Amino acid sequence: MRFRQIGPNVTRRRQSATRPAPNYRFPTGRNCTSHLASWPRARTRRAVQRRSRTRRAPSREQSAIGGNCDCATTALVLLLVGGRGWEEAQLADEPVLDVSFDPAGRRRRTRRRLVRIAVPAAGVLLIAGAILGIAFYAHDANRRGALDLSSDLFETLEQRVEEEVNAFLGPVDRAARIARDVSALPISSEQGRLVFERSAASVLRVLPQVALAGAGDAQGNYLFVRRLPDGGAETKTIVNTPGARRVTFLRRDADGLVTGTAEDPADTFDPRTRPWYRGAIAANGLSWTDAYVFFTARTPGLTASLPATWQGSPGAIGLDIELAALSHFLSGLRVGRSGRAMILDQQGYLVAHPDPSRVLREQDGSLVPVRLDELGDPLLTRAFDHLRLASEVRRVEDVNGTRYILLASELASAGRGWRVLITAPESDFTGFVTASNQNVLVMSLGVVALAGLLGVLLARQGLRADRAARQVLHRSRAVEAQSRAFATLAANASLFDPDSETAPRSLTEALAHATGARRASIWRLLPGNVALHCVDVFEREANGHLADIELHRREMPALFRRLGTRDVIEVADAAFEPATAELHRSWMHGFGSRALIAVPVEIGETVLGTVLLEDVPEETPAATDFARAVANMVALRLRGRVATPAPVSAPETPGTAPEPARAGLSDGALLHFGAEEVAAEVLPGVAVMALRFTDPVALGRAGPPGTPIADIIAGLLQEVATAHGLPYARLTGEEVFAAAGFTREEAGVPAARRIAAAALDLRDRCEALFEEARQPPAFRIGLDLGVAIGSSVGRGPRFFNLWGDAVRTADHLAETAPAGGIQASEPLYEALRRDFMFRPRGSFYLPRVGEMRFFILAGQA
Repeated sequence: MRFRQIGPNVTRRRQSATRPAPNYRFPTGRNCTSHLASWPRARTRRAVQRRSRTRRAPSREQSAIGGNCDCATTALVLLLVGGRGWEEAQLADEPVLDVSFDPAGRRRRTRRRLVRIAVPAAGVLLIAGAILGIAFYAHDANRRGALDLSSDLFETLEQRVEEEVNAFLGPVDRAARIARDVSALPISSEQGRLVFERSAASVLRVLPQVALAGAGDAQGNYLFVRRLPDGGAETKTIVNTPGARRVTFLRRDADGLVTGTAEDPADTFDPRTRPWYRGAIAANGLSWTDAYVFFTARTPGLTASLPATWQGSPGAIGLDIELAALSHFLSGLRVGRSGRAMILDQQGYLVAHPDPSRVLREQDGSLVPVRLDELGDPLLTRAFDHLRLASEVRRVEDVNGTRYILLASELASAGRGWRVLITAPESDFTGFVTASNQNVLVMSLGVVALAGLLGVLLARQGLRADRAARQVLHRSRAVEAQSRAFATLAANASLFDPDSETAPRSLTEALAHATGARRASIWRLLPGNVALHCVDVFEREANGHLADIELHRREMPALFRRLGTRDVIEVADAAFEPATAELHRSWMHGFGSRALIAVPVEIGETVLGTVLLEDVPEETPAATDFARAVANMVALRLRGRVATPAPVSAPETPGTAPEPARAGLSDGALLHFGAEEVAAEVLPGVAVMALRFTDPVALGRAGPPGTPIADIIAGLLQEVATAHGLPYARLTGEEVFAAAGFTREEAGVPAARRIAAAALDLRDRCEALFEEARQPPAFRIGLDLGVAIGSSVGRGPRFFNLWGDAVRTADHLAETAPAGGIQASEPLYEALRRDFMFRPRGSFYLPRVGEMRFFILAGQA
């Protein structure tokens, strides 16, 4: 096949070939890539553009130059070797720049996008902040208002308790004075005892809180009247004078009738020793005892007493008051939902509690009053601590995460140092505020969510408007470009001239510029549909043309079948489309393109060829329609034209002679020692295949049957070796080696045919395996025909080992081959060029061999 380059780059190459080579200076060492500043700028810019657009890793062809070559050899290679892989390799250490990238335009688009998003987002945030701020302010204001109301409520409750205490204790003072004034006779006389008994019974009937009324004098005489549970009364009389001490008990029923009498000589009660008697005498007025437990009733209470004088004999009158009535009053007092109120004395002992059973506790077999901190309530313990420091307390306490309102004040009107304590959870008064605020917050969040949704819709609409505006702009520019292209084509008079060499170039340039494709090409079907012949290829970024390339049907049968259907092929990734996978591997992969549009060139129902567009931007409108129009022009041009396939040949460079092939198959030409110096067997015509897997992880992945791909490949190697009669096949790590031509009859061309057919078979099987596993072809194959050395090695079970120039060259070709491709050496190409189809790849330097041309094995002729 012929492979020639035309266009702007040809002129530069001719000039560089006719003038003396520049004096490049290279330092010694392996890394010479950083000293290529004087490399031609057009080639450098082209490689930079391709690398920046495709973002591919540096080509492995860089290693074909060899890391140990000296500086002179490296300079020679730089001057002689052309190829995109080498250019990319030399630029691997240079900064990668995309000359088509517009940073200013991108910044403008970014700012516009941010404005479209930031303005609605800021509005939503402002609305959310305002609503949340209002909600929190309302919550705080309502809470403070509820607390103020609760404070007023507590003061009201405090006043009510104080009024209840006054109503409870106030009549006792008056009753005690009335009883003292009525009983003017001494209680030591029978008449005096009768008068006091009647007045005491009257007090018990009138004041239910008074449980006992008693009187004692200085001689120890004592008389009390006590209310009984059945409504009756019991009278106790102690007479010390005159005569011996006598203690008698008299019981009456509710009607006042005597139901029984008794005496108790063992009674030792002396009123003069009691606190109420001493308090009245000492105070010379009304006296109140502290709360204590009544001896007879074993209930909490206190005594109010007044001094009395009966005919010159001093004494005192006392009224016992049961405090249980206050506890019952407090139990019926509602303080919020779960609050409580209690009355304390000066020492912090309970006088009244909503639960009367908690006022007293048992200690050493007797009942004693309970102090506030002895109730086991953390809140009341804190209240007791505060009351020891101050007589009045108004505060909020946090206990175990719950806030409580605490209020304590002195009952001044009671005159006994009593204090009322009221506690209640703050939530009892602010709970409705919290619930209301939660409802408001939920509704506010709903409003915020709605505002957010509207903001998102607004931002999305703005972005869509910008996108639509950009699309309209791109479409208008594309339509304008297509219109200019049509005008240019219409003005070209030689467009339909079959002999015009400029017409195909005009068509491909118009296709590329009008659609924005990275590469546009026109292909003509050869007679018998055996191959596609490239009429012209235009690379828009490099502004260069190529021609006279052939794609054979045996290489890509699926593509030819698809073209026969006359359907347009439009795929985003040609590597994963069955009809275009071979085309991508053989034609597109090296260029780095992915998307493909293939429009058939047809007249009637006859397909004459195809128009290919690679990597057309998505925003380009009607690219396929424009390609159809150009395809119709191409069809008129190709109608009646008979193609003559071009023979396969190496690339020609104007002004230079073809490179010499590697020396023949003799061992003296390739080995640096004589055969007589080698103890092993020298094999002069061995064909070697090296298959290298580029992705070790892919070998471990599960294949279609569920087994590792490495296991499947080992089985494929055994099948291929058996089918093609390969006597040597070995799988080592990530590489496969196979060879043929160990006998005189098989050496040379027969071995080359055998190994080439096996390589094609193994390639097709590996491609099918990776395609079925939805993996890219992670393998490379290298072929060489030359001298190798073989020998059985080892002790015990011996095995055959093969090494030498042919093995090393095949391995190097596999390392630098394109992914999924077969790269062959020049000796193997010379042996098989009449039987197999090859595509030249370029000239490269091999250590210990020199310059050699590499070829891509495409198929069997």
